[in-house]
Amino acid sequence: MQTPTIRQLEYFLAVAGHLSFHKAAQHCHVTQPALSEGLATLEDLLGEKLFIRSKRDVALTPVGESLVSPARDIITRAENLVLMARTRKEPFTGAITLGIIPTIAPYLLPALLPALQRRFPQMDLQLKEDVTARLLSALDQRKIDIALMAFPYATPGMTQIELWSEPFVIAMPGTHSAIKKPATIDDLSRHNIMLLEDGHCLRDHALVACNLQPGKQRKTFGATSLATLIQMVQHGYGSTLLPAMAANPQTLPRGVAIQRFTNPQPHRKIGLCWRQNDPREEDFRTLGKMIAETNRRR
Repeated sequence: MQTPTIRQLEYFLAVAGHLSFHKAAQHCHVTQPALSEGLATLEDLLGEKLFIRSKRDVALTPVGESLVSPARDIITRAENLVLMARTRKEPFTGAITLGIIPTIAPYLLPALLPALQRRFPQMDLQLKEDVTARLLSALDQRKIDIALMAFPYATPGMTQIELWSEPFVIAMPGTHSAIKKPATIDDLSRHNIMLLEDGHCLRDHALVACNLQPGKQRKTFGATSLATLIQMVQHGYGSTLLPAMAANPQTLPRGVAIQRFTNPQPHRKIGLCWRQNDPREEDFRTLGKMIAETNRRR
């Protein structure tokens, strides 16, 4: 019995994902005629049309829709076969693409990257910084291998490990870099709290951890980075909630004061997430230990 090739299934999934032959060909790094020929051969082999084509649109047929999940599973198993063989030979063999959220990357990477180079010089590490939702989408689409992110966050079909809990602190306009007296959650009612715009999980984690209601004691500036929020605090626009890793007095600008909370401190959890049944799980857990160790030493 003749069976589809991995390449044909990759073409099929690319078109199913983009609903565009042009974009799918670019994704697969082939010409559009080569992709169309491969799909035509696949349709002939299956005896079914997989796509409905018109001058403007491409849509999956019912048969095509039913085959997306099985095709993706075949590709995953084939890739895992290669990865399994490589990891048995030597850990961290081949490229690993690490996704990392923007509220972690600039504060952890300066210490993490040199530590990883010293410990695992053979690792071919590639980075992708993005918000959590897009990282998880990239993880599901196999564009990245693992994500360093904040929890709680629902990740169906993924494996999560928590590495450490990180407290929130209040950043406010002030002449002293650190305020000795700890704050309570009730003290937040005296502040105009500014948070990142929707789409950043830090915003949601801060709201939940500190029992804040969206829209109350909060100014909306549409800030997309903690660095922007810190600048706003420095110039007196209000206060904000920062994760502890972003609140180093040595790196904060003048005019920003930090106040910690009384126990139990509101916090977020930092951890790793990857696709279930990935044969590199042992490598990923080793990487997690290294990341946690680096954070403790910062």
